[in-house]
Amino acid sequence: MDSDTSKPLPAFGFLTTLETAEHGTFGGYLVLSPLGRPLEFRCSTPVVPSRAQQILFGPTLRPYLLADVIGQTLLAEATLPVAVVLTDQVEMLPLAALRTQPIVCVQATDGMQRTEVNELRVGGYRLTLGTAAAISVEDVRETLELLSSNVDLCEPFGRVVAALTEAQLASHDASETEHAPAAAA
Repeated sequence: MDSDTSKPLPAFGFLTTLETAEHGTFGGYLVLSPLGRPLEFRCSTPVVPSRAQQILFGPTLRPYLLADVIGQTLLAEATLPVAVVLTDQVEMLPLAALRTQPIVCVQATDGMQRTEVNELRVGGYRLTLGTAAAISVEDVRETLELLSSNVDLCEPFGRVVAALTEAQLASHDASETEHAPAAAA
């Protein structure tokens, strides 16, 4: 009898946003294999806060929009489970209170050696773990070592932004075509 001896590999999520003056803020979520291959991609519709929201939320508006509105929606719609969600935006860290997956902010190291309780260093990057995470910093380090041996931890954010830009251009081109006058025959 043959039994399946393959071991499932963890997947890793990369969550970021793109802000444009014309359309607002778009979110993108890319799930990668440990080898850096795409497994799933999702993007949000643009979010533009009203003037009343800007006034009422004050300085908490951006973390609310990024974490609660965009991040929460994209992760809730995703179909693949991930070991860790990485983001390049510190305003996404409150998402850790809303999700079971660890949320980790990736930033280039600034040469400082001091590390906070919820920070670690992997592959030349400072990683900040969302404070509500139910996983230890050492478990996150161990989990990310597999990924960081194959993928620069900041590179996938560039892919997400490029895909969001492409989607934005495609939707803009489609709306122009839709509203273009018919050619005279």
